[in-house]
Amino acid sequence: MVSVVGVGPGSSDYLIPLARRRIEEADVLVGGERLLSLFPQVKAEKIPFRVHLDLSGLHQQFEKVVVLAGGDPLLFGVLDWVLQSIPPHEVEVIPGISSVQYMLARLCLPLKDAAVVSLHGREGQLSDVVRKHATVVVFTDAEHTPVTIAQELLRTGLTDCCLYVGENLSCAEESIHRFRLEELARMEDRFGLNLVVICRCIPFSSVCPTVFFDVEMFP
Repeated sequence: MVSVVGVGPGSSDYLIPLARRRIEEADVLVGGERLLSLFPQVKAEKIPFRVHLDLSGLHQQFEKVVVLAGGDPLLFGVLDWVLQSIPPHEVEVIPGISSVQYMLARLCLPLKDAAVVSLHGREGQLSDVVRKHATVVVFTDAEHTPVTIAQELLRTGLTDCCLYVGENLSCAEESIHRFRLEELARMEDRFGLNLVVICRCIPFSSVCPTVFFDVEMFP
């Protein structure tokens, strides 16, 4: 059996018990280096994720193969990659709390009203999605950053938006900031691991603080 396990948004506090049990019982763990580093106590063989990794071979060699997925494997996760070489009846999927769920919970925004978009290696008109939805959650990458997103929204005339940028969600270094588009568009790209939430909103007043909240306010 190959178990695809969602490990949550970052902190081990958000790892569900069944996911923890599968990880602790694994013969081999497959995942990105950051995810593998979350489980130093696990004695399973740890194999860094590679697109051309022979997962089928590992499945034949080991009884309990666990593929780690950040957040929820059903949401822009590694499940598609796993199913390219392993038939569905030999795959167990253990969902996790996604960074989308976590971020919207921190902002008290209902998930049912949000569109979720991944820009990881994808091209598309984000502005078209923003025009159709009051709330849009965006997975960023090195090319599509909070700064470039703000620039695109300004370029396409969506000036009635504000952006929330969540960094290192659920971890000790967590911060969530609210930005004016004009302010963010002029900033340097110095953000860490982040998620962006775009909201159509009333423009900021001149006294509205840039920092919406950070982890110190929510112990």
